[in-house]
Amino acid sequence: MLREIRNAVDKILKSMPFEKPLKYSVELPPSVFDADVSTNVALVLAKLLKKNPSVIAGDIISELKKDENISDAVFKSGFINIKFSEKFIAQKLPDFLKNEGIAPQINFAGDKKILIEFVSANPTGPLHIGHGRGAVYGDSLAGILKYLGAEVEKEYYVNNIGNQMELLADSVMSYIEGSPLPENGYKGKYIEDIADKIKISGEGLSKNEVKDFTINKILFWIEEDLKALGVRFAMWFEESSLYEHNEVESLIKILKEKGFAYEQDGAVWFKSTAFSDDKDRVIKRADGRYTYLASDIAYHCNKYRRGYDTMIDIWGADHHGYVGRMKGSMKALGFDENKLVIILYQLVNIIKNGQKVTMSTRAGEFINLREVLDEVGPDAVRFFMLMRSSESHLDFDLDLAKKQAPENPVFYVQYAHARICSIFKEADKLNFKLPAAAGTGLLKLPEERSLIKNVFFFEDLVETAARDFAPHYITKYLQDISAEFHSYYNKARVITDDKDLSAARLQLCFAVRNVIKTGLLLLGISAPEKM
Repeated sequence: MLREIRNAVDKILKSMPFEKPLKYSVELPPSVFDADVSTNVALVLAKLLKKNPSVIAGDIISELKKDENISDAVFKSGFINIKFSEKFIAQKLPDFLKNEGIAPQINFAGDKKILIEFVSANPTGPLHIGHGRGAVYGDSLAGILKYLGAEVEKEYYVNNIGNQMELLADSVMSYIEGSPLPENGYKGKYIEDIADKIKISGEGLSKNEVKDFTINKILFWIEEDLKALGVRFAMWFEESSLYEHNEVESLIKILKEKGFAYEQDGAVWFKSTAFSDDKDRVIKRADGRYTYLASDIAYHCNKYRRGYDTMIDIWGADHHGYVGRMKGSMKALGFDENKLVIILYQLVNIIKNGQKVTMSTRAGEFINLREVLDEVGPDAVRFFMLMRSSESHLDFDLDLAKKQAPENPVFYVQYAHARICSIFKEADKLNFKLPAAAGTGLLKLPEERSLIKNVFFFEDLVETAARDFAPHYITKYLQDISAEFHSYYNKARVITDDKDLSAARLQLCFAVRNVIKTGLLLLGISAPEKM
């Protein structure tokens, strides 16, 4: 819907004397305005052309009114407020009357090949609820981009070598042997469970065998928990493979040749200060061991060589200092650093019985993802995780997530879908059929016009969510349109003695149901027909 207005305005702007392109907004206006969309283009142009915005608006409105899709346009409060014609609405509504959900109207993602790497938690323990946020965010973003035409691949990077893996093995060994836990060792029931399984399978395993068994066991738990959340990875990329193929040493050689790595005090350093870091970073220690940064640079180099148009990394906010370092290393290797998009997400606070639950992975004190999934289900976990921007901290209220009541947002949205399904079951009993042509001219209530407008806004909303990497736009949209529908349902009967009016209202309900269903499915959430 917004696209049509932007196209119409752009056509008018071609004849105006200013430097192009022009940045202006086209958006849904507040409900106090009797309009379908608004644009600030007159205000933006007034500054450039040094003319009164009302004069500029008058010229634009004159041209807009020549468009058969527009019935009216007025300049008010600095905005050109536009109404669509009934003909346009009647032509547009059938796009939202498809049984299998909504198909995107344009190939927004342009057949791009995109890699999204997310979760990638070290296999040192089961996934906790914080990992769940990254999992839901990445999986939903992948769904949105795929819906809009991209070829999307999802990947989990497995850190299966290094000091943490050695400490993990030592921790399990201490339980097997009954020896003291190493300093900063991992503890918790899951470590004891692994040790018990190893004892049952046979004594005398070497440390390396214990390490391999432990890593594989934890990775199995991680994969099963992700599946329960509805997240599946086609690719599990192991850090160890980088060393098997000599990729780490190879990239260090390239960095040295390009002048971005040097030796000092027996170690090899990456010149990260050349990319605004506060100090250079070691990538190979004096004792010959490689750092995690060396592995990560090699891994991202491997991504670039696989030929993706865009590579998206989704990391916890504690990796903030790593962003410039990683993008800088790619630039140093001669790659386009803009192809690498790094998104950080903030922590999740679990609220239970009104109290925040404290967590520490190494101390074995945390709420793991499986516990929450078992308590509230995957739909609630996914919806709650996507209710706020990734940049915002998230309070996950377990008690609210379990409620089968309107104050629970996922229940409220799913109930709107189920309620519309029940309307159609009633319509089937009465032999009501949807006509081929939209009867929107009979829908005179302000609530009906608002629902139609928000149905049309769905396409623009999904495209904006993809552009901004912001799945939470969709959860907000679903909450808003569900609230509007519930309010409308309580005010107006859909099936009445007037068959034409009933048919028109059924069409509107069908379109609302389809955008709710499509929005939920994009987020990986079910759309039940009965609740």
